[in-house]
Formats: sequence, structure tokens, C-alpha cells
Amino acid sequence: MKYKKGSLAVGFPTVINILLLLIFSCVSMLSLSHARSDLMTSKHSIEISNAYYKADTKGQQILGMLSAYSGYAPDTAGHEMENILNEQGIAAIYEKASQVLSFTLPADEAGTLQIDIHIISSGQFEVTKWQLIPPESEQSS
Repeated sequence: MKYKKGSLAVGFPTVINILLLLIFSCVSMLSLSHARSDLMTSKHSIEISNAYYKADTKGQQILGMLSAYSGYAPDTAGHEMENILNEQGIAAIYEKASQVLSFTLPADEAGTLQIDIHIISSGQFEVTKWQLIPPESEQSS
């Protein structure tokens, strides 16, 4: 009886093909992982930007609302503005000596928006501080 040799021969080209397949698989998995990480970072960045702009919009609306007190004397305007903001649940502080009204608006993960308004003659005011305070610096202070 004649013995037939099997056609399944593992040689050098087969080993090279298997190694290349493994290398390509690893590179594709790393690429997918990196793309997923970039997507999560982008989504987080968008959420933070939206939170800041939401707080900024609310701050602009508040300034528009406070402009109704432009005809009052500085002390009266400051106290009225403070009372209006406190009634809306916004912690506002009016310092009579410096004639500055300070309040903060939450900006979710972005931190808080700190707004200081200096009240000048006849109840007119100017914004002296409009600053986003990140959450890291809030915890340290």
C-alpha cells in the first residue's frame, strides 16, 4: 500500500501570515480603543461647554432684569438687586462700602460662574468680574 503525504504543511510562509494577522488584529483593537476614548473626551467637552453657555445666558438675562433698577440711588439699587436675586434662589451679596453686588451661578461640571457688579451713580452698573471658576479651585478654597 502506498502512503500519501498530508497536504497540511506548516512552513515559514504560514508562520509569517499568522504573525501578520495577529499584529493587524492588535493594531486594529488599539485603534478602536483610541477612537472610543476620543469620542468620550469630545462628548465631555461638549457637555462642559453647554453648561458654561447655559450659565452665561442666565447671567445675561439677570443683568437685563437688574437694569430695571438703573434709576435708583446706588445703595437702594444694590439692596433691591440683592433682594430680587435672593428671592430667585441665587445667593447674592451686596457690599455697601464698595458698592459691589456679587453672585454665583452654577455651571454643572464646568464649575461656577462668578459675577461681580459695581454699582455706580444713579443705579447704573458695570460688570467688574465675569469668571468661570473650575470645580478643582472651588474645592481647594
